[in-house]
Amino acid sequence: MGESRKSFYITTLGCPKNTADSASIHQSLLEEGLKPSLSPEDSDFHFINSCTFIQSATEETIQTILTAGEIKKSRDQKLIVVGCFSQRYPDAIQQDMPEVDLLFGTGKYAEAGRILREHFPLDFGNQKEFNKEMLSKLSVSDIVENYSKPYSYVKISDGCNRGCAFCIIPSLRGKFKDSTEEDIITQTQRALVSGAKEICLVSQDTIYYNKSEEKLAELLKKISGMQGLEILRPLYLYPDKKTYRLLDYFPEIPKLAPYLESPLQHVSANVLKSMNRSGDFEFFKDLYNKARAVMPGLEIRTSFILGFPGEKAEDVDLILRFLEEVKPEKVNLFPYSPQEGTKGEHMKGKPADREIARRVNLVRELHLSNLETIHQERLGKTYDAIVDEKAEDGIWVVRRFQDAPEIDEIVFVESDSLKVGDIGKVLIDSYQEYDMTGTWVES
Repeated sequence: MGESRKSFYITTLGCPKNTADSASIHQSLLEEGLKPSLSPEDSDFHFINSCTFIQSATEETIQTILTAGEIKKSRDQKLIVVGCFSQRYPDAIQQDMPEVDLLFGTGKYAEAGRILREHFPLDFGNQKEFNKEMLSKLSVSDIVENYSKPYSYVKISDGCNRGCAFCIIPSLRGKFKDSTEEDIITQTQRALVSGAKEICLVSQDTIYYNKSEEKLAELLKKISGMQGLEILRPLYLYPDKKTYRLLDYFPEIPKLAPYLESPLQHVSANVLKSMNRSGDFEFFKDLYNKARAVMPGLEIRTSFILGFPGEKAEDVDLILRFLEEVKPEKVNLFPYSPQEGTKGEHMKGKPADREIARRVNLVRELHLSNLETIHQERLGKTYDAIVDEKAEDGIWVVRRFQDAPEIDEIVFVESDSLKVGDIGKVLIDSYQEYDMTGTWVES
């Protein structure tokens, strides 16, 4: 690959699903003859894979574009904005962001190379000259975010049919669409060949895969048997009857992480109905209790939205009672903020912002109290763990199998002999508010 070839860099914002989409962009650009760059400053094409799920994500995207526009001034560079922000605000970007040379929305990540070649034919020069061996090596380059860590995200579907009243995703990603099993297996193999030991399956609605929990279980079993895999972690399991039935398969799936991510958003049947979601306090309690029963040691991640229109004090009390009785180990809290283009945008009865903040803090305080007890119970116990990265000289970031990458707790371990990707056991010695310190006891 000669020096005359144009280079690219991808800045990824938002969730792990975007990370998986950036890997598709990367592969597509390689196939069109471009080479990866180590930084946006050194690239000829700078991609920003954007996010606009909530207001703070939109603000981060806008700031990232403006910063990239300043970088662009120092060289002859093209700035391309793709993904959810481009899908949602194409006219505003074209009108207000002259630094952006090209934009396209969701669903076209695997076509990025072709789109780029069509828009900038003079920048491409001759047709691609890769052979398959070279392309394969670059596909798993450690330059790629998705392949430079001991874990990797693989997307099994896109879009969503749920229609939750607070969520803009269906408008940005469209109706639910499965990835083909062939593509899922190919992406997984590519990640494992590159050295990933943990595969996180992501989508907007993982449990809806093939509209069947049996089909999802079959896919999980197939992936769990792939060479090189040590941890398999399906994320974003909607808390419905399909997930309840899927739990029956958990003991049959080798390498499955002792982990359930199932965002409830609320436990009040009245609020859930307003949100256009299913479930209630008792069903969710049964779901989580069953998860812990079928897989000893399993830990749970969930999330709640406080302040949705019509939410009353007694609805918040139900969340507090749920936390007291069920004690999920990991809880994300979001103050409700109406999103343009959602069903909730014009709903009446939203509490005042100050009251929403008070409710969020009330729930957070109870969760942190629970977490203190949970941490106490972890002290002196050993857990299966993986080494994620080096924090500083002699200090490593280790993650228990009960914790998902990038979003859950980590364990700091002092060692001179560890390396990224090591699998072993960690003994928990102490903790801070969220994270822990420990001793590597086996590898």
